[in-house]
Amino acid sequence: MQLKSYLKTQFNSVIELLSNAVWLMSAEFIAKLSRIFTIVVLAAQLSPISYGTAMLALAFHDLFSLLLRAGVGSQIINCKQHQVKSYARSGIFIQWAICLTIAIGQWSSAGYLSSLYANENIAVLLKTMAIIYLLYPWVSVKIFLLQREGKMRWFSIRNGACVIIENVSIAVAALLGADIFAVALGKIAFSLFWLLLFSFAPVQSYGIGFDKNIIKQMLKTSGKLFNTEFLRGIRVNADTFIAGKLLTPELFGFYTFAKNAGVGLSQSLSQVYIAVLYPYLCKLDRKGQLLAQQKKIFMLSLFIGFLFVIQALLAPIYVPILFDETWSSAVPIITILCLVALPNLIVDVVCCFQRATQQYHNETFTRLICLVISLITLLTLMPDEPMEFAVAIFISSIFCLFPLYLINVFKPSNFNLRTLIDRTNSHEN
Repeated sequence: MQLKSYLKTQFNSVIELLSNAVWLMSAEFIAKLSRIFTIVVLAAQLSPISYGTAMLALAFHDLFSLLLRAGVGSQIINCKQHQVKSYARSGIFIQWAICLTIAIGQWSSAGYLSSLYANENIAVLLKTMAIIYLLYPWVSVKIFLLQREGKMRWFSIRNGACVIIENVSIAVAALLGADIFAVALGKIAFSLFWLLLFSFAPVQSYGIGFDKNIIKQMLKTSGKLFNTEFLRGIRVNADTFIAGKLLTPELFGFYTFAKNAGVGLSQSLSQVYIAVLYPYLCKLDRKGQLLAQQKKIFMLSLFIGFLFVIQALLAPIYVPILFDETWSSAVPIITILCLVALPNLIVDVVCCFQRATQQYHNETFTRLICLVISLITLLTLMPDEPMEFAVAIFISSIFCLFPLYLINVFKPSNFNLRTLIDRTNSHEN
């Protein structure tokens, strides 16, 4: 009977993860179709130089937005049940402080960043997109609570709708002649509908509060989590920033198109999976079931990763169909960049486990090692062609797996031991 009960628990647990993943990935699949439509329209309406300008501005915008993932959401999702109210109330206060800081920081630094690439359009795009940070704090904590409670069906439908609205807005704006400013208009449309749809989330509202001790504790943890998010963001965008300086404007636009059509599509699927996985791991950890599910989760993650391999194999088919001759020679680059998403997903899953078990220093160390490997590879190879950049990124992503493997070989019980210690301490408290 105990064995039957154990197997039933294991089965139900995996089904829960699969159910949430299917809902989010189904919404993402539909949203991805709209994204492909957007990429096709931008490729047709924008020159390679304009395309590169828009993608560079988005890369800087994404770097600033890392502060939004600085740990408030992770802590609300992962905290004990009796802490939810105090964390949610204080979390709103922190979110407002963070979003105001990001908006001011992005607006004030836009001119300097554009001067690095001698392109004033970057400054205009960054200043326009800085406004949207003032919309996020109104609903951000509700979204964290949705994820904590595993209400992925409700979340995925509305999130997918917002992504579709963003992509369609970008495409329509580009068709109407907005040129590079189409991407900024799409971001604004996304934020407005995000605010509208998630204002009615079926979760309890706790209001705003100021508990000095809770805020101090959350900010301390947020600082650790910001470090790892910053390192991850720098690694994801390092090739874009370096390519923008080393390549000619036209070649840079060509490379960013290939990256957007390749790893950009794969990365969106990976982000959806991690968004489902983290609350699920936190829930398992609170129940003391994380160790039992560890191998199954890694196997499922590898299955998700092989979808990227399928995309790489399909690239020679869908690229000539969707895009004109200007971009058709990017097929080999897109194929290579699709394969980059698989090792990147493995790194993300490892870091997801570390965060769920509050191994924040280990997560930061993992991200730091991966960033150093990526930078050393790029600076050693010094690519000056789009294909060389793609090869360099692929090589660095493979190299990033070796430290994870060595840690597993020499310290195979590191994760298990740390989890057991944390769990013991939590029971004693």
